Amino acid sequence: MSLGDLFRISEFKNTIQRSKLEIIQLQETIDDMKKQEDIKLSLQQMKPVELEKLINTKEKALDELDEQIDSANEKRINVLSEIKKQSDTLNEIKADISDLSPDLEMSSYGLYQPQYDFSNSLGYKSELQEIRDQQKFLIKRKIACTFNENWQVNGSVSQGRKMIRNIVKAILRSFNNECTDAINKVTYSNYNRIETRIKRSFDQHNKMYEVDQVSINEDYLALKLAELELAFEYRQKVQEEKDKLREQRAREKEEKALQREIKAQQKMLNKEIDHYSKAIQELQEKQIENPYNQGLKDEIEQLKQKLKQYEDKKSEVDYREENATAGYVYIISNVGSFGKNVFKIGVTRRLDPMDRINELGSASVPFKFDVHALIFSENAYQLESELHQRFSQNRVNMVNNRKEYFRISINEIEDELKKYSNLTVDFKEAPEAEEYRESLAISTESKQ
Repeated sequence: MSLGDLFRISEFKNTIQRSKLEIIQLQETIDDMKKQEDIKLSLQQMKPVELEKLINTKEKALDELDEQIDSANEKRINVLSEIKKQSDTLNEIKADISDLSPDLEMSSYGLYQPQYDFSNSLGYKSELQEIRDQQKFLIKRKIACTFNENWQVNGSVSQGRKMIRNIVKAILRSFNNECTDAINKVTYSNYNRIETRIKRSFDQHNKMYEVDQVSINEDYLALKLAELELAFEYRQKVQEEKDKLREQRAREKEEKALQREIKAQQKMLNKEIDHYSKAIQELQEKQIENPYNQGLKDEIEQLKQKLKQYEDKKSEVDYREENATAGYVYIISNVGSFGKNVFKIGVTRRLDPMDRINELGSASVPFKFDVHALIFSENAYQLESELHQRFSQNRVNMVNNRKEYFRISINEIEDELKKYSNLTVDFKEAPEAEEYRESLAISTESKQ
């Protein structure tokens, strides 16, 4: 809101306040005059001549009083009319300013129902161009506005038509500019206000050019409102596609990190397996020369157990490489950052899921995340999707489903996980929130 807008609003409020005070003062004057009019004279104390003189004086005073009352009532009506006019102007200014406010809540958007359902932004863009072409068609066919075709200027019909063409061009240019400016500012929070603003502009332009007998048609207004709907949904679809692309890139980045981990693990495990295999082979060759050496037998057995452990780990890593859906569903919280009973339910395919959780708790949030559950699943993405669907009404962000935060109790999550009998879940209810609690303690001590 600019300083000029604030000054104008302040001036309007002061004018209205002064007018209201003036009405109160006028009403008090009227009441006093009516009291004087009701005063009764004692006829027994007056002589006829004095009574007649007094009556004449009072009648004259009453006539003057009636004139003052009429004048005061007329002035009161004028003041009330001015107050209404100034109030309407003030409300219009506030409405225009509120259209531009970026930080309003999404209460009005909650009533908005998408009118179109294109699979991608190109469909919206194509339909948007079609609506604009329809607007151009109405303008070219001279049916975007209603006007007097027989208007004359200085008795000339041709000059009258020329003037009307200029007026039509002016009203459409002004209306189109206001619509474009409004549509470019539409957001989640102000869709309904922008729609109201366009309709108000339509009425104001028609009223302004009423004396010229020129008005914009309802069909043209309908196309502008359709353009608003499409432009809004087009922007949402573009943002949705950007979010999907960002999510895809994040998944690809994590997949590359997983593949690096797998290759590193396979390289390390193959090296260990080769090392123990060669060691066992050497000892077995010695055992041929010394078959009754119990110490040699024990050492070979220990090496075989070590080799088995590395071979099992190698099998697990190979399995993770071959199964693209296997991974961990994690349930984490961050009391210091988001408050109590807010949980993130996500998925990672990393060999060590804590690597992903530690990344989430980097510089983007003030405190580290606490882990409540790490659930390995052969179809981790399906499990994550089922949990998201189960708690869909508890999402913190009800608009963007890619935000995986939910406002629920820890018991609700635990009860839901108990339904999966094929999963082994080590569940931890209470968050440690070590850094957050230490920060609170330090803050409390510093204030004492």
